[in-house]
Amino acid sequence: MKITVAHFLRKYSQLKASFIINQIDHHIKFNPVVLYKIATHKHAGGFAEINAELTQIELSSKEGLISKLKFKFLKLISNSDIETINTFIKKNNVKVLHFHYGTDAGTYMPFLKVNKVPSVVSFYGYECSGFPGYMGGFGKRYLQNRVFPYVTKVLAMSPDMKNDLIGIGCPYEKIIVHHHGNDVNRFYMERDYSVNKQTIDFLIISGLTPQKGHLFLLESFKNALQINRNIRLTIVGDGLLKNKIAKFIKINNLSAYVSFNSSVVYGSDSHLEYLKSHDIFIHPSITDMNGDKEGIPGSIVEAMASGLPVISTNHAGIPYIIKNKIEGLLVNEFDYKALTEAIIELAASELLRKEYGKSGQKFALEQLDIHLREEKLENIYMELLEKQ
Repeated sequence: MKITVAHFLRKYSQLKASFIINQIDHHIKFNPVVLYKIATHKHAGGFAEINAELTQIELSSKEGLISKLKFKFLKLISNSDIETINTFIKKNNVKVLHFHYGTDAGTYMPFLKVNKVPSVVSFYGYECSGFPGYMGGFGKRYLQNRVFPYVTKVLAMSPDMKNDLIGIGCPYEKIIVHHHGNDVNRFYMERDYSVNKQTIDFLIISGLTPQKGHLFLLESFKNALQINRNIRLTIVGDGLLKNKIAKFIKINNLSAYVSFNSSVVYGSDSHLEYLKSHDIFIHPSITDMNGDKEGIPGSIVEAMASGLPVISTNHAGIPYIIKNKIEGLLVNEFDYKALTEAIIELAASELLRKEYGKSGQKFALEQLDIHLREEKLENIYMELLEKQ
């Protein structure tokens, strides 16, 4: 008989984030159910597909005016929400609670205060980097008052994130470093690193947000073109910076060298074809001006699993999965000269592309596989149950 774990989200669209739905879909000894506060448009959010058979409940479908106002202005669930959650937990015999995003766990604080079921909350980046400084430190107080006192354990994606959590007041003994993993076998490819074409093709697949480093990349790529005119860049994604990126390409006359394409469905044939048809994956993450950082970008792990050599940055948890000049090349954030040189170096060397590609693929398959990481996650759940 499988044990039931309830996954808590703020909104339905977060289920479409691959790093969340993968954790839910790949349970081994646990049966997942999902609760979320608000519905969102079916096309909003990430690009992963959702299992139609997944047991779900939307709290807002039963809320009254007071509940709506409390959530809108205080970002807190209501007493009626708590009753609905408790009924759902009892009906499904839920034994463990898993909250996704530290900020969103805070909206469930009225429930967490009275809850007796052991719980974990996964942090993914922004909630422990940019958010704590929000409104002069309100974000930090929010986490200290609404989240840290009430959850049993806090999951950090990397040692860097653990340090961030300690710095904003999360009790040291509550933190467990746990990377959620990726469905790496889905992206595994046998790759021919020999070049039988005129160009070396670089690829980035990500949301178009500041911390992904697109403008940093484009400036460096423009500089690299002065040395090597046989390089090309494909940008795949959608988001806030779409117009800025398009403007940069146009102003700098890069349209012949840079392709700018809309987002793809996670794990689709189109997604896999992008990875197969390119030579180098480049994802130079940066810290946004508001302090927002990544965790460990899933697209980097997917590229590694496909055998693509990777160029990235010494940012957040990325050095946790890529050692410079072993699994790929890392440069410092905003070091345009170093990123330009990395682009030129890897484009010029078939030997290095093969070396980094093979090494990165090995690490991804052996250390970041969702099945391996899911087993470790369920061990965390079991430890919580044993300590009850």
